[in-house]
Amino acid sequence: MRGNSEFEIPYTGLGIGRHAFGFQLDGSFFSDFEPSGFDDADISAETELDRFEGMMHFDVHVTGTVRSSCDRCTAPVTLSIDHRVRYVVKFGDKTYRNDDDILVLGPAEHLLDVSEFLYESTVLGMPLRRVHELEDDCDPNVLQWLTGSIDNAPEEEQEEQEETDPRWAALRGLSSSGPKDEENEE
Repeated sequence: MRGNSEFEIPYTGLGIGRHAFGFQLDGSFFSDFEPSGFDDADISAETELDRFEGMMHFDVHVTGTVRSSCDRCTAPVTLSIDHRVRYVVKFGDKTYRNDDDILVLGPAEHLLDVSEFLYESTVLGMPLRRVHELEDDCDPNVLQWLTGSIDNAPEEEQEEQEETDPRWAALRGLSSSGPKDEENEE
């Protein structure tokens, strides 16, 4: 578990108890993770490492904003994030991650790289649907295209519609007129 030293905590030198750490996350932090799901960020991560004899709890509270693409119109949208999560770190014979929020550190480890925890906490705090709060803030050209008010059929399809065999056009007229009422025939 080696990474950016800015996000490594030397836990072996920490005594039993709670220890607070703060991190500032921006777009460059998230560019190391693929796919990040957003373009830029201004996140404050307040963390607390609670060390016990055979394990640690690592609590993360991320707050701030991220800039992502709107799910509706693909234009940039700024989203607020406020999310808390707890990770469990245990001590064992070898280093591995056995669950989504449980990390086991082997005896050779002496640093806890928290960058992945910070990334996951931010991504988990993002709303499932990333859209502009008001539809009026969306790109109007995209909204027109989605609603069909802009003709979005390729030119080839338009030419095919114009060159329709007249026999098919007559059949289309029959199917659109609906069933005839028997009383009207008399």
